[in-house]
Amino acid sequence: MRRILTFGICLTAILFFGIAEAEQTKVIVRAKSKNAKFIGTSMGGASVVIRESETGKVLAEGSTSGATGNTKVIMVEPWQRGARLTDSYTARFETVVDIAEPTFVTIEVEAPNVQKPNTITSSTQVWLIPGRDLTGDGIIVEVPGFSISAQAPSVIKSTGHTTSIPVRARIVMI
Repeated sequence: MRRILTFGICLTAILFFGIAEAEQTKVIVRAKSKNAKFIGTSMGGASVVIRESETGKVLAEGSTSGATGNTKVIMVEPWQRGARLTDSYTARFETVVDIAEPTFVTIEVEAPNVQKPNTITSSTQVWLIPGRDLTGDGIIVEVPGFSISAQAPSVIKSTGHTTSIPVRARIVMI
């Protein structure tokens, strides 16, 4: 009887330890401008926050960095299901989170970091499974909008009762 009890206690301890042990899970998050390229270093990157959806606890945060991606692959050629859209140089935020069980997370992306008045926040929700890395293209969060920087007029012309103020602006997709 004593052996059975000892065996039961050991088995319970092993199972409990195996279930409760956190595993490192690699996650790559990319921010992509709607109908355009990835948001990388040239736009100041995109701020990324990964948090548990239920509790709001922040699991990881940082910024994307890298290149905007291959124009031909992203903008010219038709996309094919399962084909890679990115390469190792394409802008990304890469992190490792420790989770012990499947965790429903919210991934928030705020971009661009360079021009705060133009900042837009987008988010998505996914399940993270312990030990199952989200690499390759990773999670791609689409950010709609434009980055607009007004350029001050250089000359104001006044002719009689009317004034002409030329306004120029630089407008690019985020």
